[in-house]
Amino acid sequence: MNIEIQPKKKPGRPHGSFAQNTKKRLLEAATKQFGERDFAEVSMTMIAEEAGLTGAAIYNYYDSKDALFLDAVSLYIEQNTKILTAASLVSGNWKDRLNNVLEAVKTIYKDGTQNQLLTSTTQLKIAREPEKFEQILELRKVYSKIFQGIVADAIQCQDLPNDTDNEIMGDLLMALTTNGIGAVVVHRTSNEDIDAVIDSFRMLIGIKNPDPDTDKPL
Repeated sequence: MNIEIQPKKKPGRPHGSFAQNTKKRLLEAATKQFGERDFAEVSMTMIAEEAGLTGAAIYNYYDSKDALFLDAVSLYIEQNTKILTAASLVSGNWKDRLNNVLEAVKTIYKDGTQNQLLTSTTQLKIAREPEKFEQILELRKVYSKIFQGIVADAIQCQDLPNDTDNEIMGDLLMALTTNGIGAVVVHRTSNEDIDAVIDSFRMLIGIKNPDPDTDKPL
């Protein structure tokens, strides 16, 4: 009687939906940890525990903290880009589009998904090691195009001069809308405060605050 001996499975990275779900948990855990502590204070073990894994298992997915940080930030930017892109694609003039983007930003802050510390850490890392974080720089360019499109509309209707540098102005509008608002909201976290910050920002840049009694949701 011949007995067939099955070869042992070689160790390696998990595959399939289980691996994808675990990786998603890791990215969510990393985003939370990097958003609550300085980068140097976060360990791979802490992220693994947050995701419900052992300290050793995390290395089946990421071989370094930098690699995990890169993926977590990339996913974070991609998710916000998708939300704000959809918000900007509404009919109307540039003020209508920007108002709708600000409403989306408000929702993001109220949901607690906007992360100021993560954003600040990312900017610092890009400034120090631009080559290492080139992937994030490319995603940031896509994010900026949302605001460049709004600026282009403002130029077209002559609310901004024809010689306005669209790329620079778009970057500035992006920075004010995300980092600027975030720097204030981090100290004013109630829904009422977030409403007040967004409304104040609208007044600062001279656009109309939507009237809930007359303006339909976009």
